[in-house]
Amino acid sequence: MSEVVLSGIRATGRMHFGNFLGAVQHFVRFQEGDNICLYFVADQHTLTTLDNPDDLRKNLMEMVKDYLAAGLDPERSILYVQSSIPEIAELCLYLAMVQPLGELLTIPTYKELARKFPDRVSHGLLTYPVLMAADILGPRATLVPVGEDQVPNVELARSLARRFNNRYGELFPIPEMMHEMVKVVGLDGEKMGKSDADNSIDISASIEDILRRYLERGITDPQRQRRSDPGDPYNRCRSVYPVHELVTPDEPATRAIANACMKAEIGCIECKHLLVDNIARVILPFQERRKELADKDGYVREVLHEGGKKARARIAETVAEVRDRIGIVLY
Repeated sequence: MSEVVLSGIRATGRMHFGNFLGAVQHFVRFQEGDNICLYFVADQHTLTTLDNPDDLRKNLMEMVKDYLAAGLDPERSILYVQSSIPEIAELCLYLAMVQPLGELLTIPTYKELARKFPDRVSHGLLTYPVLMAADILGPRATLVPVGEDQVPNVELARSLARRFNNRYGELFPIPEMMHEMVKVVGLDGEKMGKSDADNSIDISASIEDILRRYLERGITDPQRQRRSDPGDPYNRCRSVYPVHELVTPDEPATRAIANACMKAEIGCIECKHLLVDNIARVILPFQERRKELADKDGYVREVLHEGGKKARARIAETVAEVRDRIGIVLY
């Protein structure tokens, strides 16, 4: 069964290894078959935490190049920028008319961002989930790959779709979530994220630099004091073995590494070298493609322009139906 797949990433900076492995590689696989795939840069969402216009423009262009280098194909996916579709903001307004205010105040994502950025608690931050619902419902997405932190926002989009359908008649499909995407741990054993440079791996970094960072910061089994001590990769190795499970070519090879650790046949330094060898196998092709795109801003703009036209046609059709349902007439 084909799906209408939609996902977006805020323009807060370059892709890191966690984005690449945990999300974008799933996006690439969704391109196969008969799925309709829409992937966008959420530049308007980014304004809730970023107010430097030069950084926003630069981040947007760099992120799209990362997307393309990672394998997103403009012939098989629709790539666009959120702000290039004015109908999304219009739909956000209409959805806000059926969204209770109280629910927005209780969403964990809002409360967490308000705690982190108390001086940036804006109307835009509060209504962020409604704009996200417009992103999802505008193209009538049926499947939304989403990180764990965004699950409450997608739940709100599902709730808004039901509310609108109940009030004005069936229009929006209820989107399903794919929130079991791969969690990639960073150097400190927590989820890899853009906001913590000490935790993340820059996917454009040299293999030598990645190895240095793992040797210096990668957390292995703290109870393994000597190489001759048996380790517990499954329960105590916080930031090295979990990544082995994602990048080692196959399960027998991964299991062999775990067994060697538990029998003290391999030390933690050797294990880190093996890990970075497998990371290199995954990211070197990306880095080669990324170099080819470095000075192709014109091509990237063309991809976004064409993708924007396709996305806008699809979303404008939905918004026209919404206007008709709620009684809005454009004179």
